Amino acid sequence: MPITKRPCSNCPFRSDGAGVELREGRLLNIVTELLSDDTQTFVCHKTLDSERMTCAGAVGVMSKAGRLPVIARLGLVYGVITQNDIEASAAMVFDPQALGIGLESLDESKEARHGSAS
Repeated sequence: MPITKRPCSNCPFRSDGAGVELREGRLLNIVTELLSDDTQTFVCHKTLDSERMTCAGAVGVMSKAGRLPVIARLGLVYGVITQNDIEASAAMVFDPQALGIGLESLDESKEARHGSAS
C-alpha cells in the first residue's frame, strides 16, 4: 500500500487543530491500536474512494512513539518515502503521550497477548 508523503490539510492526527474532528474516544482507540501492533496501518481518509494510501499523519504519530510501522519501514527500504518525509510528518502531528497513552502499558499488553519470551 502506498504512503502519503505528508498529513493532509484536515488529517485527524494534526497538532495544529485543523484536523477533522472524530467522535469522542475514536482518536485514542485508533492510536492505541496502531501503537500496539506495528503491522497495523491507517488509511488516509482522502484516499478511501480511490487508491488507498497509508496516512502520513498516522505514520508520524507512530514515529514519535518510536514505533515506526512495518509499512513505513518497507517504504523506506523501497524508496517510497524518505526519513525526511517521516520527520516532516512527525513535526505536524500530536505526540501520542498527549492522549495519555502509556507506551509501557502497551508493551505489557503485547507481551500478555503473545506470551513472554522468557
